[in-house]
Amino acid sequence: MTRPAFIDLSPGLDRVGRACAWIEREDGFVLMTGLEWGGWTLPGGGIHPGETPGQAAAREAWEEAGAHAEVAGDPFPIVGVSGVESVCVPLRLTRLEPSPEGRPVAWVNPRSLPWADDHQLRQGLAARGQTPPHLEVPPLVRSALGAAHAAGFTRSCSPEVGALLRTLAAARPGGRVLELGTGLGVGAAWLLSGLPDSGRLLSVEADQDRAQGAWAALRTDPRARVLVGDWRDALPEGPFDLIFADCAAAKTPDALHTLVRALRPGGTLILDNLTPRAGLDDRWHAGDPLRDAASAHPHLHACEVQVTRRECVLLATRTA
Repeated sequence: MTRPAFIDLSPGLDRVGRACAWIEREDGFVLMTGLEWGGWTLPGGGIHPGETPGQAAAREAWEEAGAHAEVAGDPFPIVGVSGVESVCVPLRLTRLEPSPEGRPVAWVNPRSLPWADDHQLRQGLAARGQTPPHLEVPPLVRSALGAAHAAGFTRSCSPEVGALLRTLAAARPGGRVLELGTGLGVGAAWLLSGLPDSGRLLSVEADQDRAQGAWAALRTDPRARVLVGDWRDALPEGPFDLIFADCAAAKTPDALHTLVRALRPGGTLILDNLTPRAGLDDRWHAGDPLRDAASAHPHLHACEVQVTRRECVLLATRTA
């Protein structure tokens, strides 16, 4: 069974940026439109040459959602799951008709889960200062994110992975946690935001400048330590209760055996940035050796958790 193909009223590649529409009713619900592969998104698309972001957002709102709307506020940037930045423009709805492109539409409450955790809606609420208190980013994470943004570093773990790290770290009172690939400290900050006071975190980063930048963000937390060096340099300090492998060199079948030996029995290994099956290109049609190695390892119980449409996380617990 295939999904219906929607009509594209603005085909072509002559784009000078992207814009999307934030259309909010008086009750606070926000208008979203259906995606071809399932799920929901803010109406949006490419900005045509000669268009302003506001004009593009209004055009896309009509094409995708049947919304006649006019600019009603200052635009703000949001970044899509693919990493592409869009200009999000608040619009005021004047009339709603059936979508000319044949898409379904929905009004959702962006301040209530699960919608408050949507990648776009979460950023829209933050830009408008309306994030629900229980969904605020922890202060240490916010500091590390700011440092990463200032440095132009774009390879930090996603917020969805961060929330998972915090949850897993919280289950390790007195635990010893290892992160491989500090970056600018975002993943470490998420781990520390969940780790009980009795826990300790060691993070290793091969790049000295990044390690120093991460330490500047993390140094106020007495549970944290950042080591400059190869990822293997930290393993003699094991065994560890939790290992987050966030560097490419540690995500190979050969490295897996080394990581398992550094885990305490009952300890958990976390590998992020795995592509879901639906997104794999032909390079992976013969299979993924890392996934196979984790599943077949005699001392691991492993599973995958899909945290976004584009990302899975492999979790593996050492049994003996």
